[in-house]
Amino acid sequence: MDKEEHLHGRVVMNIFRCSNLLERVGRKLVAKVGLTSVHQWFILAALSAEDLSLKQLGKNTHVTKQNMTGMIERLKHNEYVTTYEAQEDRRITLVRLTEKGKQALAQLDGMGYQSNQESLNCLRLEELNSFNGCLLKLIENMDDDNSCP
Repeated sequence: MDKEEHLHGRVVMNIFRCSNLLERVGRKLVAKVGLTSVHQWFILAALSAEDLSLKQLGKNTHVTKQNMTGMIERLKHNEYVTTYEAQEDRRITLVRLTEKGKQALAQLDGMGYQSNQESLNCLRLEELNSFNGCLLKLIENMDDDNSCP
């Protein structure tokens, strides 16, 4: 194994480690507002600007249709979202935040901001910008199966 392969492996392993730590922090935050997973938070955040179809939500959050349907049903059961048929095509189910969902998201945004500040305070602004750019390139490469630019 050459140095580049070894570095690739270390980078991937560190991304997984960071993801696990973020998931742990996120689970504690979502539990405070009654959600059961960090993915539910992502769904509420995706709905903050506009109503979206199940397909659009899945694409935005990288969640499969089967998993998305179950998560929406749980969010709907707990009154964080509501669903309705699209006027132009009744086969399309649209999802909307309820007032309870908006309140939960507002609480999570506040707690998330504080948590992010604490987690990322070890990086300078230039480092954060560079790191964010690298993550976006990686996501784009993995999502579309393109090579890194």
